[in-house]
Amino acid sequence: MLVDFHIHTARCNHATGTLEEYIERAQALGLAELGISDHSYWMLQDPGRHLAMWPEETAKYVADVRRTQARFNREGEHPFHVRLGLEMDYIPSRLEAAREVIGGYAWDFLIGSIHNLGLWEINDPDEIENFKLHHIEDICELYFHMLGQMVRERFCDVIAHLDLPKKFGHRPPGGFLPWIEPLVPAIKQAGMAVEINTSGRDCLAGEIFPGWDVVETLALAGVPLTLGSDAHAPEQVGRYFAETLKNLHCLGVREIARFEQRRMILAPLDEGVPSGAGPVQRKAGD
Repeated sequence: MLVDFHIHTARCNHATGTLEEYIERAQALGLAELGISDHSYWMLQDPGRHLAMWPEETAKYVADVRRTQARFNREGEHPFHVRLGLEMDYIPSRLEAAREVIGGYAWDFLIGSIHNLGLWEINDPDEIENFKLHHIEDICELYFHMLGQMVRERFCDVIAHLDLPKKFGHRPPGGFLPWIEPLVPAIKQAGMAVEINTSGRDCLAGEIFPGWDVVETLALAGVPLTLGSDAHAPEQVGRYFAETLKNLHCLGVREIARFEQRRMILAPLDEGVPSGAGPVQRKAGD
């Protein structure tokens, strides 16, 4: 089985293409499941910028995905399913809004992300100069402290781009394992999966989120892994999955996590690779 559980839609205002185009791309690549996971409305944003749904759009977003499920889901010899998800920013001051949305809809899966340290969006190329003002070790200290909170609260089903502070090429001298290894037991105990987010290959980081040393550590510890392209355009679905699958098999990973009604299901990882799932140009800030 091959899945892509990190797909955005035009409702976030920084993605392009229709849901149908994303699905058609997934089917052309031979994916069995496509997880739609647009940004939650409580994402912190600068004044005058709009990078997520409005609060009143959540119900419309869910209805959009339900319509595509009715149209494209199929069983049989070559099954295909669209799954309803949401990428939710973990922001302690906005947990009430998050819990209301979590309980308000029948989600298949929920992704947890940390994009902000205080009011600084570490994911924003317009704020890259902040990396010159702060030591990367201090950034990691804050980022992984928040990530640990998110895990302990069992905020989500999947952890997104685990080592996001490296997006623009900044890495601590000893790598990210010193911050991540202490969190591995809690991630496993929480029953959460970690996504292999292949969008990092198109960022200044030049590698997947998290890096292969972290993936190996997670795999050896028995932490479930899933795949996500973080696509903001239909042609980005399944990007770099071919090389990612080869590396996973080299590490002995034989199962991939998929989700249905908030239930994690470990499925055999496809031995093959999707044709055409190679490099795709990604806009900065996606």
